[in-house]
Amino acid sequence: MFRAIHVLFAVICAVLLSQAPSFYQQYLQRLGGAVDELTVQVEALDGRAAEAGMARYEYIRHFQANEDTVIQGEGDGMVALVSRQVMLQDWLVRLEQAPWYMILIELAFHLDPEIAENTATSFEPSIPLSISGFAHTFLGFFFGVLFPVGLRSLFPRKVVRQG
Repeated sequence: MFRAIHVLFAVICAVLLSQAPSFYQQYLQRLGGAVDELTVQVEALDGRAAEAGMARYEYIRHFQANEDTVIQGEGDGMVALVSRQVMLQDWLVRLEQAPWYMILIELAFHLDPEIAENTATSFEPSIPLSISGFAHTFLGFFFGVLFPVGLRSLFPRKVVRQG
């Protein structure tokens, strides 16, 4: 019975991990869309700053230095906008340049929760027909085989002697 459950667990892990490259691609598309939209907003901010005869950060500091807390809040929002655009652009470049065997690690370090949740909500599974897909399937199966063995070794059976 344990062996059948063990194989079933390994197969489930293989199937789940085989979807990593597909999720990665769909996440990259959403991340790219978010970067594009933020870039449009930052360019509009730069345009407003230029119309006022100021550089971007001078324009933002002008808002933040205002005594009105509402206007200060707008300045803080501009800082958050520019910061998010820079951060997500950096993450997009890192993820796009990651070799196939590093995508899980790169995703772990460069995963925006909101974008990841939206990706997962509309995720479309696929059949992995790439080296990355096969490798992740094998890695999932390998994990599924070794994890129960390792877990079982933590709790050895007690030998009962008779007689």
